[in-house]
Amino acid sequence: VALVTGAGSPRGMGRAIVEALADQGAGIAASDVATADPDPMMEAMEYRYGAGQGLEETAAAAQARGVDAISVTGDVTKEAEVAAMVDRVKEHFGRVDILVNVAGGSWGSNKIADYDPEQWLKTLHINLFGTFLMTRACLPLMVAHGGGCIVNIASIAAIRAHDMVSAYGAAKAGVVQFTRDTATEYGPVGIRANAVLPGDIQTDLYAMECKGIAMLLGMSEADVADMSAQTTPLRRIGQPGDVAGLVAFLASDRASFLTGLSIPVTGGKDLAFKPH
Repeated sequence: VALVTGAGSPRGMGRAIVEALADQGAGIAASDVATADPDPMMEAMEYRYGAGQGLEETAAAAQARGVDAISVTGDVTKEAEVAAMVDRVKEHFGRVDILVNVAGGSWGSNKIADYDPEQWLKTLHINLFGTFLMTRACLPLMVAHGGGCIVNIASIAAIRAHDMVSAYGAAKAGVVQFTRDTATEYGPVGIRANAVLPGDIQTDLYAMECKGIAMLLGMSEADVADMSAQTTPLRRIGQPGDVAGLVAFLASDRASFLTGLSIPVTGGKDLAFKPH
C-alpha cells in the first residue's frame, strides 16, 4: 500500500508516481490539499492544478490498473489533517508500506535581503515540515508491519545554487538531510528512506514557470523550454515518468539494500556542465 502526497495535478509527478506504483500492484492512497493556496505568480499565470480537484482522476487511473485506490485530502503542514489522512488509509487498507512525499512548492521569489519572511517560512513548511509530519505519522504503521519504504521528492535546488529561491533550496536541502537521518534511525527496523532530486520536469507547474519566464524575457514558452534543454547534457526536459520510474524502483524489492541515497533525475543538469 502506497500513500502518495501531492497527487492531484493531471500532469504532475504525483500522478505519474501513483500510476507507476499501481503498475507494480500497490494499493494506492492518493493525497493532496483540498483547496489550493496559490502564490501571486500562480494567480497571475491562472494556474489551476495541484489540489483535491484532480484526486478522483488520479485514483481512477490507479483503479484502471487493477488495484484498490482511494483519495484523501489534507494539508501536510497541519498535524491534525495529517493524522486524519493516515487514519483514513489505515482504516481502508490496514497498513502503509510505501510513503512518497511529493507535496511541495515555492512561495515568493526574491533576493535574500528582500525576501518576505512569511513566504520564506511557508516554503519551508510545505517542503520540509510537511515531509516530517507525514513521515512521523506513517512510521508507526511501518514499524508495526515489519518495515517499509519512504521516498522523498527533493530537487536539484538542494545541491545546486540558484538565484532568488533561497527558501526552496534550503527546504529541499533539509529534505535530503532528513532522508539520511530517517534511513539511519529506522534502518534497524526494516525501513528504507531515499530522496529523489528532479531537475526540469515537464509538469503543469513547470509549464506555468515557462509561461512566466517567457513573459518576463519577451520570449515564447517553447524558446524558454528549449533554452533549459540546451543547458542539460541530455538536451531535453524530463518527463514525470522519468521520476516515477525511479520512485517505483526504489519502492520495490529490487532496491532492498538501498537507503539514505539522494539521486538526481536531471538529465545531467546537476553536473558542472557548460554547453558548447
